[in-house]
Amino acid sequence: MPSDHTALRAFSVLPPSAREQIQFSTVCLSHPRYSCAGALVVDANQVQGIVSAKHHLCAHAGMDTPAIWHQDQVNNLAANFLDGLEVGYDFAAAVGEPGRPPSPRLWQRLDTDCCGIEFRNGYGRWDYDLMFICLRSPQPLRDYIAANPAHRIAYGNGDLAFYGQDMAGKAVFATGFGHAHALQIHHARVVNRHQQVRRQRHPKLHFTDVLSLDGAAGGGPVFHVAGNGRVYLLGATLDIDVLPDRPPPAPAVIRHAATALYAGNYLF
Repeated sequence: MPSDHTALRAFSVLPPSAREQIQFSTVCLSHPRYSCAGALVVDANQVQGIVSAKHHLCAHAGMDTPAIWHQDQVNNLAANFLDGLEVGYDFAAAVGEPGRPPSPRLWQRLDTDCCGIEFRNGYGRWDYDLMFICLRSPQPLRDYIAANPAHRIAYGNGDLAFYGQDMAGKAVFATGFGHAHALQIHHARVVNRHQQVRRQRHPKLHFTDVLSLDGAAGGGPVFHVAGNGRVYLLGATLDIDVLPDRPPPAPAVIRHAATALYAGNYLF
């Protein structure tokens, strides 16, 4: 779904610094037949990398998300995902210009020699849907992250008070990509946080630590801009139909949800 006028209007009234940070920290993860989105970050341990959704490993391989974690299978999925992965970054044109959605100006090819995939507090299970692409060696993408605070989202233990609060009602922007890797902006609001949700389409799996979203929240990374203009990465979209794991009567299917960056008192 492309950026709609409502999302672009909401995005246009953000402080310029917040718009730039959302735009510049968003990256396109592209293979010849599969593309998705991620966010450039400096994490709580000052590690440079990319946060994205774990289910992309399976989607890229053309398979359903497994119910059970098999380490050899995971290793192969991660290596195949990184092999030849092209990262598009540096979206310079302004979002919202009629007929001119921005596309990445720069591209870098990744492989298993320069980076690796970490699962952190989601290691050993598929139900927590985040992964971290760690940039291990000196490379242009690391230089880009370090060049300007607007080129990444930095988070650490000093942000725990924010991440530990109730997110319900917070406005969010989700970024994704359309034709020719054009950047898309989606606007939504956090409805609630659920410890567990279940996927409604095949396979009917459970996912944990999920923010349910209203609005057109398809895409990748999910950002919130605080009243002081500070940009926070809240997580990454599951982009699937999910339903809170509650006994009947249950609410209607929630069509958009995001895995929370903060889970188990720990920042991913």
